[in-house]
Amino acid sequence: MNILLIGDGDTKYGASHSLFQLVKELNNLFKININIVLPFNSMIEGGLEEVNTLYIHYTPFYQGVPTDKWKFPIKYIIRGIMYWYGRFRAVKEVEKQLDISKIDLIHSNSSREDLGALLANKYNIPLIWHIREFGDRDYKCYSYRKKYIDYMNRSACRFIAVSDTVRVHWIKKGIQQEKIECVYNGVSQQDVIIRRTDVVNQEDKRLKIVILGCVSKTKGQEWAIEAIKGLADERIYISLDIIGDGTKSYIKKLKSKVNRYGLQDLITFKGYLKNPREQLAQYDIGLMCSKDEGFGRVTIEYMMAGLCVIASNTGANSELIEDGKSGLLYQYGNTCFLVNAIKKCIDDTPYRCEMARHGYIRATQEFTAERNAMQVFNIYKSVLEHIET
Repeated sequence: MNILLIGDGDTKYGASHSLFQLVKELNNLFKININIVLPFNSMIEGGLEEVNTLYIHYTPFYQGVPTDKWKFPIKYIIRGIMYWYGRFRAVKEVEKQLDISKIDLIHSNSSREDLGALLANKYNIPLIWHIREFGDRDYKCYSYRKKYIDYMNRSACRFIAVSDTVRVHWIKKGIQQEKIECVYNGVSQQDVIIRRTDVVNQEDKRLKIVILGCVSKTKGQEWAIEAIKGLADERIYISLDIIGDGTKSYIKKLKSKVNRYGLQDLITFKGYLKNPREQLAQYDIGLMCSKDEGFGRVTIEYMMAGLCVIASNTGANSELIEDGKSGLLYQYGNTCFLVNAIKKCIDDTPYRCEMARHGYIRATQEFTAERNAMQVFNIYKSVLEHIET
């Protein structure tokens, strides 16, 4: 079985980590031949050096609106030119570096790129299209292709949604229901260091909270800052580390808010860390404050590390967390609800630790990398068996 996997422009966060993890597990479990196509400026994660990787110049057809909205008209034109002219170049680059006649199946790792569809249509190769986000609800994406849903339906023989919430959303957008199924992302337990203690072990006895991921408005770091202020106003002092990078102007706005609130001693911006999962064990609570999370890979990483998770009640969060058992859900955008959820964890340490324990069990049973790879491999087999018959 020869698979061509195609990534998109993000190689730092959830989609790329899920792609690299999938490749590792497919190699370990099934020893299939995999080629990866990534944008030319990407950095591949360690452990995949032996996988044939092609670095190609291409631009996604499905783009998110910039955080700085004044940049949108300029970026719309520039990205459009790069996409319409670059897609032909991208196909040529792949053809030069790879014998496509030997490829049995193409797997596109993101709804944003259509290089996989271009190659699949040209060479009559079955295409599986992975949908990892809502697109419109979370990132306000726009498409350079008119009737792009029709194009996706024509091009792909199967779609994989990372959650049932995402699956239902894209069916409403027009994706053919019989073609799309839910396969949850998987996280390798080997990549996460487990929190071993059930008590607050910091010298100042403060709970330590972390919010991990791309720093953007949709990820909700601003709500986390508001919650720390609300707690501080009640003379409850806990620390918050914000791990990740993003648009400079947005990070500047967040830092300005921290300074204005006088929370510099409580809130720290750690920036992007290459292996943040190795540091999660030092925290007590993991926050997921996103507006609409398609899956929430960091949520599972929190759970596997033994943290108690507090998440907004939007997107797929309620699929991952059993409210009050394996974590807490709060009403998105309501700072009082978030503050109360944190206070509940502060006031009742045994309850917090019990939720963390249940979260760990749930994550290690339901959302493992091995399970994810096996489900994806079964889809590969199903598609190829159908083609043969």
